[in-house]
Amino acid sequence: MTIASHQRAAAPGRDPGKCRYPGCGSPARASESPGRPPGYCGQEVPEDRDGTAVLVRHTAMTAFRRREKLAGQPAGGRPVTAAITRAGAIRDDALAAVSRLSGQLAAVVDQLAVLGEQLAAAGDPEAAEAQAEAVRAETAAAVEHARAEAAGHAAARHAAELDAAEARAAAAEAVAMLESQARDLEQARENAREAARELADARTAHAGELAAARAGAADAARLRDDERARHEAAAAALARAEAALDRERDRQHETVVLLRGLIPGPQQAKPGSRRPAAGD
Repeated sequence: MTIASHQRAAAPGRDPGKCRYPGCGSPARASESPGRPPGYCGQEVPEDRDGTAVLVRHTAMTAFRRREKLAGQPAGGRPVTAAITRAGAIRDDALAAVSRLSGQLAAVVDQLAVLGEQLAAAGDPEAAEAQAEAVRAETAAAVEHARAEAAGHAAARHAAELDAAEARAAAAEAVAMLESQARDLEQARENAREAARELADARTAHAGELAAARAGAADAARLRDDERARHEAAAAALARAEAALDRERDRQHETVVLLRGLIPGPQQAKPGSRRPAAGD
């Protein structure tokens, strides 16, 4: 990336007090803490992404990605590395320009030395003055050009420093987001472990209740069996008692029949007869 193109890419959004997000004219949010003031409004603004409106919060990280996209570069996940790379390229351009300026100044000094020798040899004051004026004009032009290049390099370095600061802010924001996601994940894992413990306790309690229910069912079955046995024993005893009663009735009936056979009835007694008296 050349110095001029870097200056064109870094120029938008640099107005003090304004949001530096590309294309945003909102004022930057206020800061109550001392230090470098915020450079972004922090608002969520709809932005077209491949035909779909997406809400984008204006921060250092989203601004860096937007500038990379507008510049035709892929929006990578390492803004600090990219900013440092651009700053290194700008520094190399500045060093090369300073080297060229040093060579130009050395050449001008050599020319002045040759001119002095020529003037001393020629002895023509007017010609010497004219040539000296020409050399001074060339030297002034070279110095002015060197100053312009130095100013351009200074502006480029300043823009690179701003980009690096924004990249660091974006990286800090990304780190904070990752830390928040890590905390949320740890909380979710803790909730899952707590749910697993509660499920294990519920299973243990259910197993105890099931075992108690089975034991109660076994006791109820034993009670039913005992009741059935007692009922069957009572029924058998009743049957035996009824059988004994039937036998006793049969014996009584036989005794009655026997007695009736031994005792004559009134039709068996003869007329005029009497029973012998006692002692006859």
